[in-house]
Amino acid sequence: MAQSQDQNGMLRHVQHNFVVHASEGGLFIGGLCFISATTVLPTIVQTLGGPDWLVARVPILMFSGLLLMPVFTAHRIERLRRYMPLLLVTGVFQRLPFLVAALALLVLADTNRPLVLAIVILSPLFSGIACGVSLTAWQQLLLQTIPHYRRSTMFALRYSIACAIGIGAGWVTKQVLAAYPGFDGYGILHLCTFGMLMAGYVLFTMVRETGVPPPDDAHPLSLRENLRQIPRLVRSEKRIKQYLVSRALLSGIFIIMPFLAIYARETLGETESFLGELVILQTIGAAVANLVGAVVGARVGGKAVLIISQVAFLVLAPWSALAGTHLEFYAIFLLFGFAQYTWRIGTIVLSLEICPMRQRSTYLAVISFVCFASMFVASEISSRVWTGPERFGLLAALTWVTVALSLAFLLPLRDPRRERLSGH
Repeated sequence: MAQSQDQNGMLRHVQHNFVVHASEGGLFIGGLCFISATTVLPTIVQTLGGPDWLVARVPILMFSGLLLMPVFTAHRIERLRRYMPLLLVTGVFQRLPFLVAALALLVLADTNRPLVLAIVILSPLFSGIACGVSLTAWQQLLLQTIPHYRRSTMFALRYSIACAIGIGAGWVTKQVLAAYPGFDGYGILHLCTFGMLMAGYVLFTMVRETGVPPPDDAHPLSLRENLRQIPRLVRSEKRIKQYLVSRALLSGIFIIMPFLAIYARETLGETESFLGELVILQTIGAAVANLVGAVVGARVGGKAVLIISQVAFLVLAPWSALAGTHLEFYAIFLLFGFAQYTWRIGTIVLSLEICPMRQRSTYLAVISFVCFASMFVASEISSRVWTGPERFGLLAALTWVTVALSLAFLLPLRDPRRERLSGH
């Protein structure tokens, strides 16, 4: 009876929640384009004097906190009847670090560069931690407020809004860094990010949540009990084990990611403002990915979208190592944006669909933790291999091998969407 009421509540508010989730996420993701973790932020860290091993960590900083924390909070989230109160609190702390970084760059960069470097590095990490505390609550909220047949479309619209903002962010980045090169420009870009993220927060407060009573037969687990049962949960789901291996190997994209824009700039001899052009091209590629994700994801599910992403990365990795002209790098960053966003849509949709309903928060937390660990390993490999542009080819080769192996594990995976459509 309660489940039927919750289903009716979802359907009654689905259009409203669809628009709010898509708009809020678009503002958040688009806002981060001003300090793109794959294009702009690595250059900021390098300019502040950060070593190569730290530059290699930049694309995974937010992901690290985001993906590490859920395994420590899933047991609590399993008990929640409503998710919005927690999400509204963590949402504030998810956004504030970028304001702190902006002020540090504008005020302290000329007098205390090591401190500013630490603040800039810790900002996305702390933001990710705040988000990670409640990540599975947000995932459960999505499952509760958006029906399965509209999720791919919602994510595609979410990323399309982000892309529209990202194209503008690329133009703003180019203009700001041309007018205010160095730390003042980087501080202004951080302020732009903070402003967009706060606008998204205002929208997020408008989500209409329906109640989700906890399972009657479930007794509350402590953190220790929940962690101890994880191996058994994973062993009991063959499909989850297979998916975890594929997701871990797919983190190989983070081997090439930190140095792709740096390599392009050094190869072409371009200035910092060139990063704005790369952000625009990356965003246009992402916009195409959203159309593909909306159509393919809605019809056949997240697995097909993820396969498309893997194929794109398999083309991108060797091509980027061989490229030497502006036109080639423009095309590469178009493909990079496409591969990145089909990866995002595919992994989110498939992760939500593949986990069993019972103890879903814990399963989602395990997926997040495996992704965190594999991303960290990939960034470690990246930092050890990179010593300059002459080693970029090895980064590309390692990325190609790991993505190819990931695809080999994903292809035989039973697709949960097709099972649902066939009635099995």
